[in-house]
Amino acid sequence: MKLKELSIAIIAKKEKENIELFLHEILEYSDDVFVVDSNSNDGTKELCSKFNIRYINDNNLGKGDAQRVAANHAKYENIIFFDGDGSHDHNDIPRMYEILNEKDTDCVITSRITGGSLDVISNISFIGFLRFTGSNLITLLFNRFFKTAHTETLYSFRGIKKKVFHNLKTKENGFGIELEMLYLLKKFNYNTKEFPSREKLRKFGYSKLNTISGIYFIYLIIKYYLNYVLNFKKN
Repeated sequence: MKLKELSIAIIAKKEKENIELFLHEILEYSDDVFVVDSNSNDGTKELCSKFNIRYINDNNLGKGDAQRVAANHAKYENIIFFDGDGSHDHNDIPRMYEILNEKDTDCVITSRITGGSLDVISNISFIGFLRFTGSNLITLLFNRFFKTAHTETLYSFRGIKKKVFHNLKTKENGFGIELEMLYLLKKFNYNTKEFPSREKLRKFGYSKLNTISGIYFIYLIIKYYLNYVLNFKKN
């Protein structure tokens, strides 16, 4: 069933094989499904032509840039960001849409922790364990500094009002966009809601996120906190 006035932006980089697995299911939810891609030469553009959906090139700067490009091209006020690796559960889209349309909601984030996820990858390898532990640590730090109660801060399966996204004026180009978005939502007193979602294991390719990125995420939290404190003192 098509959901009224919903744009679904598939953020991708060399994910043609994965997108091909779920695209027909995503198309059931919206008449504005499009792919924002980092100039991949793997057939993603041809796949979009086959399904008659828009293919948009980002500036090849990273995920944050891709989300801004997506917001600029979304037709509707409700936007859902969906990863091209196929790890997001499309069955949660109707629930996300429902929450996003509640009067007191500006942004909806999903949580792999309460969704019973990450156990799929955390027990397979040491790297998986490090990512699971690091993700929890980053969430703990964010909650401690900003007095929030998130169970997840890095998962990119999110819904947001287009006007709100533009008002945030995000600057992060890479994977830090998820933390920056939460910080700015908190800073400008927007209402964010969270619900459980299970992360699926990608079928093809590999994650573009390096484990070492965790250090950068911690740096971002400290930077945002200092800016937050200075802004609070000024006011």
